[in-house]
Amino acid sequence: MKTALLTSYAKDEPLLRLANILTKNSWNLLGSAGTTSYLKENGVACKDVADTVGPPILGHRVVTLSREIYAGLLASTPQDFAELERLHISNIDLVYVNLYPLEEETQNPQATPESVLGKTDIGGPTLLRAAAKGRRLALSNPAQIKSLEAWLVKGAPEAEREKMVLQFAAEAERRVADYVTTSASYWEKRVDR
Repeated sequence: MKTALLTSYAKDEPLLRLANILTKNSWNLLGSAGTTSYLKENGVACKDVADTVGPPILGHRVVTLSREIYAGLLASTPQDFAELERLHISNIDLVYVNLYPLEEETQNPQATPESVLGKTDIGGPTLLRAAAKGRRLALSNPAQIKSLEAWLVKGAPEAEREKMVLQFAAEAERRVADYVTTSASYWEKRVDR
């Protein structure tokens, strides 16, 4: 059985649609607290990632930043998977991340350094990069759900899966690069004042 980790700032129709698609195809779902609550309220079974890694700390800023999550994303060799099994760590096959709306906040004329920091996602970009490096399915855009659904429904061959993994990895890396560039540009402008 495959496992997906879903963490979405937006609690919306694409998130619910993805969760239903994955559940219908016999995937286990892990989610951040808010994502898990939203899915459960909408009738989708999802396990809170805190049940795996321990309770959130630092005001809920540190949850998915855990070695259990990253080991599940980065394992790639038979020895790695044996180590995961020995440590009772689940492999994670897919990550869906909808990042905090940093871009919108930096464009807000009322934004403050504190509000920008509040909308700066750390765990999400890190999850996307680890999933991309581990050659997992790294969904960084709700528009990718349609491609994933088509692939799951028709049970595409392994070569097509590999192409999708690489495409999603590239898109995840680009999304993170753009996100970090937004942050850097905001802070550079403040330094220049």
